[in-house]
Amino acid sequence: MKNLILTPYFICGLLVLVLNDFYLKHEYGNFMTGKLSDFAGLLIFPLFIATILPKTKKYISLITGIGFFIWKLPLFTPVIDLINQVPFISIYRVIDYSDYIALLILPISHYLINRKEDEAIIEHSSLKEVSRYVLLGTAFFAFCATSMRPLMEIPKGTIYIGESYNIKLPKDSVISSIKLLGYNCDFYKVDSISYRSESYYQTDNIIRRYNDTIIFDTIANVKYQLMEINPNKTKLTIINVTLSRKGQIQDWKELRSLSKRYDEWLKDNLIEKIK
Repeated sequence: MKNLILTPYFICGLLVLVLNDFYLKHEYGNFMTGKLSDFAGLLIFPLFIATILPKTKKYISLITGIGFFIWKLPLFTPVIDLINQVPFISIYRVIDYSDYIALLILPISHYLINRKEDEAIIEHSSLKEVSRYVLLGTAFFAFCATSMRPLMEIPKGTIYIGESYNIKLPKDSVISSIKLLGYNCDFYKVDSISYRSESYYQTDNIIRRYNDTIIFDTIANVKYQLMEINPNKTKLTIINVTLSRKGQIQDWKELRSLSKRYDEWLKDNLIEKIK
């Protein structure tokens, strides 16, 4: 088991993970670089654990797959928020279900762990021992770094939008169009004595992308109202967006800038696709 991290498979996978996270993603952000770290990480993480805990070799690939599946679910967000309350710890992840394609690499990882011979590329005994510690340390750093927040600060909290758009579709068709895009469209009725309706619709977990490839962040939810102007026209008013990071923005200039940015993105990537 000790030779697992000295195999060309582990070393190449680790190099790909580090190179992609620290260079390729930033210079050539696209679908491929977005998934490359997932494939590389899921290939070498079970090998890493099996080296430290040899008794896990029979099931570590399965446990890794289950863990990765749960990690990408919205229900894990409260756990991440709880961990992020610990000083000097800042964990980040994007909810993107297309990342599950990387789970296909796990059978290969399982095979590499459980085959009879490990093809260590370093033979000298003293060099082997030093290389193990270096590779273990580098891998641990790489696994931590891939879950750290990006260098560009991601906004947090709730951002007021307050923009309205007229859509030449009946209200039911607007709701159906939103669902056809793969989003939920849940209605929340708020009891109020006000003459104005406080009820709203909400769509959750919208991954904000650029050119359908580069992921910026995840919008936890968008609240909006749908008012039928006539049988063939509906007014959609975006109330606000709540981002996946908790907190509140105090600077009004920053709020105004973010409001414009998210309004433009929603117009291009949601409103225009509904029309």
